[in-house]
Amino acid sequence: MSPALVVHLVVLIFAIGLAILVYVLARRGLGELLSRTVAVPGGVVFFTRAFLLLLIFGVIGQAVTGNPDVKPGQYFMEYVWLVAAGLGDSLGYVFLTLAIYLVLMTILVATLKPKDDK
Repeated sequence: MSPALVVHLVVLIFAIGLAILVYVLARRGLGELLSRTVAVPGGVVFFTRAFLLLLIFGVIGQAVTGNPDVKPGQYFMEYVWLVAAGLGDSLGYVFLTLAIYLVLMTILVATLKPKDDK
């Protein structure tokens, strides 16, 4: 297996794990917020799954882009820095996704009255 492929696979595994961790941490609060706001029964499931898919596909796209300059004789720490650079791009994408999703959810909550209020 080529060293560049190893770097891509390690970044991909860590990035997907990070995206799933962010989703697990945000799922309960997001679900409660959406269940109080959205009157459509499948709306909560749709928005939470869309959030997960957005995170997963986004970090996959960020993890596999680029071509790390890896040479077979490099030291281990050079590989670590290449993985860290790839994870930095994925973390940036997760931050951007969370920021945009937060703005969209704020607009959704502000425009729709919670369904408990009549």
